Amino acid sequence: MRFGRLTHLSDVNSVPSSAIEDVVEWGAGRTDAEMVTNLQIDIGPALYDFARHQGLSDEQAADAVQESLLRLWRALRRGMAIERPAAWAFRTVYHLAMADHRWRRQLARLLPRIAPLQMDYAGPEASDRLSVWAAVDHLPARQRQALYLHYAADLPFDQVAEILGISAGAARSHASRGMATLRADLAKEMNP
Repeated sequence: MRFGRLTHLSDVNSVPSSAIEDVVEWGAGRTDAEMVTNLQIDIGPALYDFARHQGLSDEQAADAVQESLLRLWRALRRGMAIERPAAWAFRTVYHLAMADHRWRRQLARLLPRIAPLQMDYAGPEASDRLSVWAAVDHLPARQRQALYLHYAADLPFDQVAEILGISAGAARSHASRGMATLRADLAKEMNP
């Protein structure tokens, strides 16, 4: 591996400048695609290793390397002057890894709020709850979503509306219609 192992963005500065100058020199007079292809051959493994050291999985690291080289090619095609393409590619991989980490943190904070409530499955009330949520599964999508977000995730209607991309009044209306349908369906089950 030409550049060794890099573990942080600041390590990009430790890439031998002679190696980066070689990349710049052979970039002169070549097409953008040739330059990016040669860059991938020369530093692709180092980019991948860098991405893995940023906490990305094998697949995510490969995607980050591909995305960074694609962004480099697009920037060159737009006429952007990139003095140090190798450093630019490493910086892009770093930013992609950090964006992935931010997305995962946000998802980790959101999932507990929308995950089904832990139910105690003992006792007669548990079977009633299971029957109700099973009936909710048969409602039209918007009614089902509004009921789940409001009652299971315990979100107010303004947040339900924001998530579903509708007004708060529409969210209330979908929940109300869903509840009416549930009452009617469950009453039919109780009194056949």
